[in-house]
Amino acid sequence: MRYVCKGNGEPLVFLETGFGSDSEEAWSAIVEELPETFTACYYDRLGHGGSDDVPRTFTTDQKSQVQESLIKHISGDNPVILVAKSYGGIIARRTVARANINIAALIFLDSAHENQHEIMRGKFDPIPEYVKIWHYVDPVLGLSAIKNIFKTYDTKMTKRLDQYYSSFRYAHVLSTYRNEKGLYTPLEDFNYDFGDLKMIVMSHDREAYKAAPRFYSVGDKWAEMQKSIAQLSHNSEHIVVKGATHNMTADAPEVVVAKIMETVEFLSSQTSHSTSIKSVRNDS
Repeated sequence: MRYVCKGNGEPLVFLETGFGSDSEEAWSAIVEELPETFTACYYDRLGHGGSDDVPRTFTTDQKSQVQESLIKHISGDNPVILVAKSYGGIIARRTVARANINIAALIFLDSAHENQHEIMRGKFDPIPEYVKIWHYVDPVLGLSAIKNIFKTYDTKMTKRLDQYYSSFRYAHVLSTYRNEKGLYTPLEDFNYDFGDLKMIVMSHDREAYKAAPRFYSVGDKWAEMQKSIAQLSHNSEHIVVKGATHNMTADAPEVVVAKIMETVEFLSSQTSHSTSIKSVRNDS
């Protein structure tokens, strides 16, 4: 498992990307903007980047268990702020619900929703079987590899992504989603209750998709799903990030960094306040 950390202090800010091979690009710029007074880490999920391949039968629960083990390895029992984007939100909620690590706060960046395919059926249906088959046929025949020989790339990342999405690694990742019949179970089936956990739900701006009718048309439904995620905690804040699409880390990195910093400062002030109370009690 490949992961990257910066800083050497508490709390741990752990960054979980969405569905794709772009975790390094998505998070490295964010981490670089964070001070080294606390620890910030991101990782390549299995099947992505520099991590090992994923079995075809790997489930969301198993991805969450890997996440939990990695956080425990890095942070031990120290407090953790878990920042999750897109499908990473579903993984993070399962991690938090098991309550085996010291989660101090949760930040969602346009999180996917457990039953979004049912709510938006006809617009965003589960991945069909023929798509999975094509993604195995493609690397076997080398069709995209041949086509990509004649392409020019603006960046190394663009080239890397092209190679990834035409590889067996991506086909295996896609297969894991297919094996779960569309990834998701209805949210209400989990009975999540995060109590008073500090939670920030950051959603994309519907107006940012005005030129993309397919996405714009489901804006109201997406907003309702984001609100239902915010209701999982009694201490939540729901924010629409103006001008940001689903790719929030690229469109509004300054907002993401600001919210992480604000959360770290809030937790630090809570810890200082608690320490002061204990000191007063001990003195008396």
